Amino acid sequence: MKRIAFVSLLLIFALSFVTAQEAAKGTAQETAPEAAPFVLPANETSLSAGFVFGNTFVFDPDNDNSYFGSPGAAFDGYSFWNHKNVGIFYHGSFAFPVVGDGGSTPLHDIQWEGIFGPAFRIRFTDKVSLQTSIGIGTSGLLDFYKQDGNDYFRAIFNFGVGADAGLKFDIGDKFFIKGGANVMWSFLGGSVAHETSRNGDWSRDWNPKGYSTLAVNPYITFGLNIYSPKREIPRRPDRPHLGKNSFSALPQKGNISYPLLPQVGKPPRGEAAQ
Repeated sequence: MKRIAFVSLLLIFALSFVTAQEAAKGTAQETAPEAAPFVLPANETSLSAGFVFGNTFVFDPDNDNSYFGSPGAAFDGYSFWNHKNVGIFYHGSFAFPVVGDGGSTPLHDIQWEGIFGPAFRIRFTDKVSLQTSIGIGTSGLLDFYKQDGNDYFRAIFNFGVGADAGLKFDIGDKFFIKGGANVMWSFLGGSVAHETSRNGDWSRDWNPKGYSTLAVNPYITFGLNIYSPKREIPRRPDRPHLGKNSFSALPQKGNISYPLLPQVGKPPRGEAAQ
């Protein structure tokens, strides 16, 4: 009887040890997602607005070349789909010349700019990325001035090509800060003028041959990330930054998942048949 009781105790101890080992494995599997790589949703749109300082250089064959600086507001948007690093973007700005072409009284009142085209993205970590783009653009100047006692309005329109580059830092899950610059070269355009005091006729004129402008505009903006499908797993503040290799196993379509972990759910049909 003593031997039977001793053997029974050994069996109970062995079963308890095996059960504890299985429970520990199950607990480790349940907590594994906490250490799994952070996965971004398939589609991402970032919208931002902030401060810009425009530096515009005017090359005019009929007059001396000139420069004017314009602080103002800028806004832009980048969109990427299906985990691709190629998408589309747009950029716009409104600025107010304060230094340059007219000394203490600049000749222009309002400057505006817009660029649209393909976008490109380089991801350094899950929080830091470089957004770049190139496209076609348009810019212009608006003037309200007096001449010979009469009031005039003039609008200058330019067309050309532009590019943008900005470093984006995500703050938490939804917001980000971005710093960069865009460049635009305008080589085609014209102007219209109107005498507002006497409701005079509109006059139109193309810019002279060889006329062009170059704008270099550094900016800093704050923005909002919009994801689709909506992120199911929020970004953890204590999770380490991930390098670009952490994104090599991203799923191409579907909802957010942890691709490096076994999927839980119904078995495939072949296994179910067995």
